[in-house]
Amino acid sequence: MPNPVVELLFQRARAALRGLSDAPRRWARTTREQVRAVRDYGALDWLELASAVVLALVFMLWLRDWYHGNAPALLDPKLTADDARTAIFPFHRYEKGAPLANDPIATEMLEYQPYCYRLIFRLFVPLVGLLYTTKIVQALLFALIAAGGLVLVRSRRAGLGAGLLLVFFFFRDQYVQNRILGGLPRGFGFPLAALWIAGAIAERPNPRRAAALIAALTYPTALAMVLAAEGLYVVRRLGFPGWRTAWRRLRHYAYLVAACGALLAPAVFVGMSNGGPIHTLEQARREPAFSGRLHVLPFGDPGKEFGTVVTEVLSHYREGESPLPAVKAELDGYEHEIGVAMLSAFLLLPLLGWSMSPSAVARFFVADLILYALARFFAFRLYSPERFYSVGMRAVILALAASAMGLVAPALATPWRRVARNLTSALVLAFVWIGIGDGVRDPAMGATIDYRREAPLWDFIRTLPLDARIASHIEDGDTIPLFAARATNGTAETLQPWLTLSWKRQKARAEDTLRAMYATDRKTVLDFARKYRVTHLLVNRSRYREDFRSRAKSFEPFTSFTSVLLSGRSLADLVLASVPPSAVVFRFRQWQLVDVAKLERAWAGGAPPAPPEHFPGSADDDQNGDDTPE
Repeated sequence: MPNPVVELLFQRARAALRGLSDAPRRWARTTREQVRAVRDYGALDWLELASAVVLALVFMLWLRDWYHGNAPALLDPKLTADDARTAIFPFHRYEKGAPLANDPIATEMLEYQPYCYRLIFRLFVPLVGLLYTTKIVQALLFALIAAGGLVLVRSRRAGLGAGLLLVFFFFRDQYVQNRILGGLPRGFGFPLAALWIAGAIAERPNPRRAAALIAALTYPTALAMVLAAEGLYVVRRLGFPGWRTAWRRLRHYAYLVAACGALLAPAVFVGMSNGGPIHTLEQARREPAFSGRLHVLPFGDPGKEFGTVVTEVLSHYREGESPLPAVKAELDGYEHEIGVAMLSAFLLLPLLGWSMSPSAVARFFVADLILYALARFFAFRLYSPERFYSVGMRAVILALAASAMGLVAPALATPWRRVARNLTSALVLAFVWIGIGDGVRDPAMGATIDYRREAPLWDFIRTLPLDARIASHIEDGDTIPLFAARATNGTAETLQPWLTLSWKRQKARAEDTLRAMYATDRKTVLDFARKYRVTHLLVNRSRYREDFRSRAKSFEPFTSFTSVLLSGRSLADLVLASVPPSAVVFRFRQWQLVDVAKLERAWAGGAPPAPPEHFPGSADDDQNGDDTPE
């Protein structure tokens, strides 16, 4: 006897296939009907069409500039975000030869990644490689924002203006771009927020549910925001138009929560099985890494944190070119005044009834506030509270701008309302583009990690055996696993203090590495290499100068650790300050790649140390940023 659920799924699949086969005929019929309708257009219809053309033209001209300016970050696989050195490099194991498959650090970083996110890389990395896969994920994230805009464009409650403004404001924002750059899990936050808000404005349940389900598979923080907002949306006007409708909404919401829970369950109950529990707030306050490494403690003033985001969205992020540079130069002197005027317009237009009520955006905002409070109270069970203002609050401001300006004139008759919304949206888009900028920055989207900057080093390391392990100062080897696909002994990007047992291992490993890099006897270096199976040392010669103590600094607790470690030592005491030339297998700028086996033989044979070197470069080449795991 066939299973009724399976039979229902087969019926729906067959119906979907029939729909696809009929689609060309439906599109042709719709096109013919629209052509016939144009023949009957009156003056108002032509005015509406003209306003839509004007809006679309302004949007496309801006999008052209935005694309050309950001093309390197969008298309160049050798440009990426700093956090790719935390979240992306473990997926090298899906390439030929499975590099890093046996690296415990890569495995530990992999366990932070949601399962569906891993599946994307499992499918594409064997086909196009790791770095190209990140560009595919980036494109998917921008496509999700565009899908939110399309939901509004197709909605009778919204229309073309609101849809294009939603895409414009989210695409243009510098912080949104930087979060999406690199195709990291964190990149799903803004696209899914935009998709849910668009579904709520349009009163379309499927986009809202899709946002929740995708979030369950890719980014739990976004799931919390979307489900909380959906819960507030479901209980709107509870009992009206009737309790039967209210019960149906609640039942569907329960189904959605259950489905999301099922999709999230593997990550909750299987992921990070040996990482230990999350630090409690009291434990975190005693661990300097939560302030020195993650910058999440001490918690700031909520009003200041949320207010700073509002200020940044409206006035601070003014990067980009203008088609009329003289106008932008004139307005740059009124940055704060323009920000206040814009925020006033976004709030006053709905309050005065000149724009549609921003109730959908307000629900997302309230949900975000509730989650922020819970994240602080139950720290760190809901991950970092920072996410709920840096992502949630910014999404609220951007969506409010799109809805307030794109949904004007709700009291006008339908044709006049569409004309008013199209023209208003075109004016807003043109004003922001001309007066504030197109949203292109240098480097594009904040892509600070460029393969070409030290390509010879990465190319050489890639020639080493797959089981090679490289130790360095914890601030020096971050990019090796990503660009060279070889293991390190832990660096700043992989030092993640969220889980108690994991952090205990990481901290001990990092301290041992620093002891070896600043050892005063050869035995310490060689014993360290044997303990951790380190085959090579990456020595940054710029760290071994007269001011080596200050150059040893990184972040707490390791800055204090090296300060104590180096107390009373001189540069002449450090054995890696003068490496035998026969042990150095590669040199590039300030970098020396030292083969541990050759180093041991050189020391055993009494090889003389290398003479002092002079070279360009500094210890601070890598760009640091927000590099918590996502």
